[in-house]
Amino acid sequence: MTAPHDSEDRTDPGDAGTPPRAPSREETVARLRREAEERLSAPDAPALRALAPDEAEHLIHELRVHQIELELQNDELLRTQEALETARARYFDLYDLAPIGYVTLTEEGMIREANLAAATLLETPRVALVGRPLTRFIFPEDQDILYRCLHRLRTTREPQTCELRLRKGQGAGRWIRLDSCLEPHRMGTHGHWRATLSDITASKEGEQRLLDAQTRLKRVAGVADVGFLEWNPRTGAILLPPAVHSPTSDAQDAAAPQNLDTWLDRLHPEDREAVRAAFARFATDCEAPPEIHYRRRSANGDYLWFAAYLEPMTDDQGRLDRILVVHQDVTQRKASEERALHLVQHDPLTGLPGRSLLAPMAAQMLAGAGRAGRRLAVLFVDLDRFKAINDNYGHAVGDEVLRQTAQRLRASFRADDLVARLGGDEFVIVLANIRDEDDAASAAGTAIAALSRPYAVAEQELTCLPSIGISLYPDDATTLEALIKCADLAMYHAKQVSPGQFQFAAAALERQTRAVTSLKSVLRETMSQNGFRLFYQPTLDLHSGAVLGVEALLRWPQADGSEIAPLVFLPIAESIGLIHDLGAWVLREGLRQHRAWLAEGLPPIPVTVNVSARQFRHQSFLQRITDALRDGGVDPALVSLALGEATLLQDRSASRRLLDKLHALGVRVALDDFGLGQSCLGHIEDLPLDALEINRTLVQGLGGGGRAPAIVETIVRLGHALQIKVTAVGIETEAELGAVRDLGCNRAQGFYLGKPMTGDDLATWYRRRPPVLGRNPSPSLDSP
Repeated sequence: MTAPHDSEDRTDPGDAGTPPRAPSREETVARLRREAEERLSAPDAPALRALAPDEAEHLIHELRVHQIELELQNDELLRTQEALETARARYFDLYDLAPIGYVTLTEEGMIREANLAAATLLETPRVALVGRPLTRFIFPEDQDILYRCLHRLRTTREPQTCELRLRKGQGAGRWIRLDSCLEPHRMGTHGHWRATLSDITASKEGEQRLLDAQTRLKRVAGVADVGFLEWNPRTGAILLPPAVHSPTSDAQDAAAPQNLDTWLDRLHPEDREAVRAAFARFATDCEAPPEIHYRRRSANGDYLWFAAYLEPMTDDQGRLDRILVVHQDVTQRKASEERALHLVQHDPLTGLPGRSLLAPMAAQMLAGAGRAGRRLAVLFVDLDRFKAINDNYGHAVGDEVLRQTAQRLRASFRADDLVARLGGDEFVIVLANIRDEDDAASAAGTAIAALSRPYAVAEQELTCLPSIGISLYPDDATTLEALIKCADLAMYHAKQVSPGQFQFAAAALERQTRAVTSLKSVLRETMSQNGFRLFYQPTLDLHSGAVLGVEALLRWPQADGSEIAPLVFLPIAESIGLIHDLGAWVLREGLRQHRAWLAEGLPPIPVTVNVSARQFRHQSFLQRITDALRDGGVDPALVSLALGEATLLQDRSASRRLLDKLHALGVRVALDDFGLGQSCLGHIEDLPLDALEINRTLVQGLGGGGRAPAIVETIVRLGHALQIKVTAVGIETEAELGAVRDLGCNRAQGFYLGKPMTGDDLATWYRRRPPVLGRNPSPSLDSP
């Protein structure tokens, strides 16, 4: 750093404007002429003697040569002076227009010179800076830093650097970096010193933001019980950042860096290779599961469950440099999930395996029988007149009958056989290793004898005869689903021809084939003649009583006033491909009814339409929905599509993509009949859902003193946490209504709150309802 002046008599750049103009050549010659004549005419000038001609000629020649030399020297001097002035002007421009501040100070710290950048930084005109102490502009608390910096400068005579804050009046607390060095005085023994002032406010603020972020991250890591480590896939080194350290991390985590093998040694032996493979796969293609679960040994030797998340860290070229591993102690969550899974997989009323556990256990039995060439039998058990017991004696009595039924079934079969409850009064038994039909018939006869005995409940003896359908593996089918369907069909056949007895699937299938053939042609004719009808069942807010929406229910009325149940004709519609046109008609009819309600003065009522698995997977499904919404003229946000668990879980990745497209259209998506199917609680978070409906069987079991309340409460809390609307369906009594409300469920649907109605009946029902339902809605007010 150099000063802008070389001598004390130069013009101060803080006081002067432009540099002085150099005299022209003519002005210089005239000035020298005048000075020479003045000296020649002076009194003390020596007299000139007379010269001889030759001397005079020689002298004239010398004078002319000397004149030319002087002219050449004068030209060279002028060029040098012009170059000097140009360089000096350029230096002044660089000095004044420099992006950083330059100041020259006396030994006492008084400002002698300053450029424009320094004046701007100190927010003071240049002329006002000269003669003022630099400390006048420094934040009071930082002036000691300046004094110490100057002391080191004078002591070591080496350049020094410090960071200071300007006063709030000068830049509102702006940070500067001051680089200083000594400048020996040109006229004495004292010295000046020079300094550059650089604005570092932005970098200081960035440093502070970084520190704040690190502090917040450390606190969040402590609260969330999260730890961090970095893995270098090239060297295998494991680095443990000390700045962010989880309370659950062991003491050795803060030690020197480890390699991956050393870190893996602390994992459970069953988890090591899976974690190593996941890390290696991520290092190759940066794709890993959403969570990597493993067990890690703690200081006391116990194994804790951890969930790890991997994120790539790249270098300046975008290449993978390190992998960030974020891990969290999920031991308690794992325990809760296992408890919840047990509750979900087992029937809360009877303790028998439910649907979700029946499938894998039966699949294992089928696989073993297939390998060994053995036969199996599936028994489908249904209790006749069980609904009458519920209606006449209440659900508590009905639940006790179901519990005793489960106990009798367990006692009637072998330990190798599987006894499960599907829901309601339906049970499935998988008989392992039978020889022939006689073994299956003998087992069914034993069960019928056990279930036909009266049930002693509430000081009464109740009779509830069973009907059993039997299907055989591999004779009737080779999959569990097909075997259950065959046994279910045989059970219905038994109800019709021999109640309280059993029937094999072979005879029932022949009867079903004839019925299906007849229904196929009638279905097509009914569709072409618009013979189907929609009924609407309301969903209510249990706090305000407001109607939150309606569910569109498909009905097939007959000429004699009866109806064919959807469970009968919908599978046939799917088998002949009619389900797609039927589903499109249901959606368009629901939208038409919505517009009709609006025309009658009703407010916008959201409509929910059920969608089958075959509809959902068809390539034209999304286009049909789009066309119906475009032609229907209804806000898509008022339309919900209800899908079953099996539909969404068949291919979760494909389901997630299709649900995202439905959301892009503005349509809502609800998970139907949740709680006793194949899904687990984690699947809800994995799928973009707007609502879910709790399985009716769980609602019916709330008053039985079993595990249903715990399951329902878990589902409700999870729904609230994930901001998913939860509806309890199948509310038939005031006790069930109070139970779901006490468990925190705010939405409900059922016959007790409102039966399925035609569009006109629902409009009439809506107008008759009071504006606010209150805490305890009266069923009389909600009946059509």
